[in-house]
Amino acid sequence: MTDYDGNLCVIETDYDEIDGENAPDPNKWQAYELELTEIEIASGVCWHPATRQNLPTPWKPNAEQRLLAIRREVASWFVQLDGKFISVANKDCRLGVGEIEKLLPQMLAEPFPENDLVERNSGKLVYAAIYGTAPDPRSSFGVYSGKAYPAPGNPSPRLYRNGMWDLNTWKRPAYRELQASSTVPQKQCSFVSMLEFAIPEAAQRTMLLDWIAWNLQNEGSKPNWAIMLYSEAKGTGKSTIAKVLTALFGLENTASTNGIKPLTQRFSADTLDRKLVVAEEVHISSHSVEGNALKDLITNSVVSVERKYQPIVTIPQTSCFLFMTNHKPLWLEGGERRYYIIDMDHDGHAQGSRSDEFYRLAAAVNEQVNNPQYVRDLYERLMARELSASFDPKNMRFNENATPIMRELQANSGNEGEQVLAAILAEHLCAIIPSEDFSDLIAYLRVRNANSLRNMLANLGWENRRIRFGGMQYRVWCEKDLLIKNGRVKHDDLANTYNPLAADNGYAWFDLEFFVNTTWKRTRQERLVKGQRRSDEEYAASSGSKWDNPDGRYGPFGSSTTHLRIQARTPDELQEIASGDNVHMLRI
Repeated sequence: MTDYDGNLCVIETDYDEIDGENAPDPNKWQAYELELTEIEIASGVCWHPATRQNLPTPWKPNAEQRLLAIRREVASWFVQLDGKFISVANKDCRLGVGEIEKLLPQMLAEPFPENDLVERNSGKLVYAAIYGTAPDPRSSFGVYSGKAYPAPGNPSPRLYRNGMWDLNTWKRPAYRELQASSTVPQKQCSFVSMLEFAIPEAAQRTMLLDWIAWNLQNEGSKPNWAIMLYSEAKGTGKSTIAKVLTALFGLENTASTNGIKPLTQRFSADTLDRKLVVAEEVHISSHSVEGNALKDLITNSVVSVERKYQPIVTIPQTSCFLFMTNHKPLWLEGGERRYYIIDMDHDGHAQGSRSDEFYRLAAAVNEQVNNPQYVRDLYERLMARELSASFDPKNMRFNENATPIMRELQANSGNEGEQVLAAILAEHLCAIIPSEDFSDLIAYLRVRNANSLRNMLANLGWENRRIRFGGMQYRVWCEKDLLIKNGRVKHDDLANTYNPLAADNGYAWFDLEFFVNTTWKRTRQERLVKGQRRSDEEYAASSGSKWDNPDGRYGPFGSSTTHLRIQARTPDELQEIASGDNVHMLRI
């Protein structure tokens, strides 16, 4: 066999003498053809009758055969839809005819540099890719189905389905091209060491590692339950675990969100077309539409998604979900089977007694996870991991595997409505609820009547009052210790959302109408009735609005025209300040 220099190879041999043992290695041309064929088999297009090839790949192809193979490769670079050409490597790249005609000759020069055959036939290759109508789906840009989803393990960037092309968003992580270290079994794993500190209970740690390992070993499938990492304290390692999983599955195969809205709202396709979904700051209500939608995403094998300016399509759903929260998940139903909740509160948190020790463990993981060889070795460990007998990816087995916090939620499930109410009020800093809005709360919480709601509020430490604002008197329920004077209400927590020093410096008074609109009315509109969100200007006071404080004593936020109405003192306090003894109190 004589190799060829960028062109062809000539082999003189008797084919009858070739068998499996003495068969020569493929030349460059045959290796190129073999690579194309492997991709086409992975895509599924090889089953189309027009792709059948009765003749074997020649050792010495002619110019026509070489051009056909190159044409097949060029045709695999783009798909088309609605007159636009979409790159299979980047579904967000959409080009017109003029743009694609300019781009393709440049792209041809990269895989086929200084190739006379390509240079002479560049125009023909471009024209065939764009305008070709041959029955072979591999010969020209195919029609895009509008479906993009991960097909883990499949090397083809496009998938032939029902005469059209789907896009495979999964990318093989670069670290997997490395060879595992020969000392992997003997090496101490920094990730496992950190988990032993952060999750001291072996059963919970085993469940987490089994879940990670199963998802890597079965990347094309999905579990029917998710992991939720909970800790009220910060700096307990939740983000570090998420960082490790992102490295293992690949950054390009991971979607990171803040909360669950990006998963359940319209146009969520760019999030759900990833293998791993990491959601931080999760707040879920078992009564909400979003909470129910999330349950379906965790368990269903298909999902309907919509991209902007495109119709709704149904795609396979292979995502696995990792949730993190700093709030005790009281919103979850007792005995919930879709979330395995791990309590990661420990004394190694940022202000804990063992913070230095845990910091060193977490720092080692954060440093090593940036090393591709470390990630490759950790991947090797997890791929070789033997899963425990109690692990079932399709059934969490609550009774057998429930953690203490999961059993606590189950035990308190009889007061679920009250817990949901408390969580909503705390989350949105609500301290006053007009009685006229009770019907919305009753419907949302699914309680029997207004009396049931009043009993729930009383259990939470609220009381019935009459207050006046906006020129009218209202019957309301409010927190028993809520301070209301002269048409204003004092609320430290809300004040501190505007400025962390506000309450400490006395700027914690709000006009009543502004306060009710900013807290309760906003919550009602956005969370309960699910109507159109009003603008901030409609909720917040603006200059000249009827709830402006005539004293002009507003907080440290510019002037009386600011819409952030943190107000200073009551009239009695203002009188004292006017005397000159406490003028300094007005400044932060």
